[in-house]
Amino acid sequence: MGANSVTTYEIEPDLEFWIPVPRSFPEDSWDTAEQWAQDLAELAIPEDLELRKVYEQLALDVANNQIAEAEHTLWYSPEDGHALGTAHLIVLDDDPALSLEELAQPDYESAAPVQMSEYHSESLGQIIQLSSVIALDGQREGNGSAVLPAIGHVRTVARGHGLFFLLEAFDSDLSTLNFMMDPMIDLFDAVFFDNVDHESELGSI
Repeated sequence: MGANSVTTYEIEPDLEFWIPVPRSFPEDSWDTAEQWAQDLAELAIPEDLELRKVYEQLALDVANNQIAEAEHTLWYSPEDGHALGTAHLIVLDDDPALSLEELAQPDYESAAPVQMSEYHSESLGQIIQLSSVIALDGQREGNGSAVLPAIGHVRTVARGHGLFFLLEAFDSDLSTLNFMMDPMIDLFDAVFFDNVDHESELGSI
């Protein structure tokens, strides 16, 4: 795990919005990512075969494209289907010498003004959420004008019990990130702690 602590944590995400993604396979009753994606699609879309196949492929893409540093991957797949996105939760030892505002800052120059907001969690206290834009290498149209594709980036951070929680999402569709921002904040209220008598940090969903 990314942190070393005597504190365990558990996350109970709202399944109306979030689907926990297995970090590796075999996992529970699934031997492969393909089995997991197929079962998930059959449960989510039992009647429309064509739409179910599309959803299955999207689920498989999420399972196969997880951030190595993350402890947990959560697929934003709300029941009403208004958007689909992925959030990655990284858990590290906290650095109390740095403020949450400092820890939340991206390590690149945002292509748009960084937006930062502060919230409160019953579980973790202060939450900082930051949104920024990653500019990709530009291309040029036929008239020579620059085209600057970009990816939106939302970081939501909090700390508790010696641990630093970094939940982040990337998407070229900024409307998807807008939908995800409030559920990302709410997810931190689904973090619960317990103390154990050994020297390794454990986390589970």
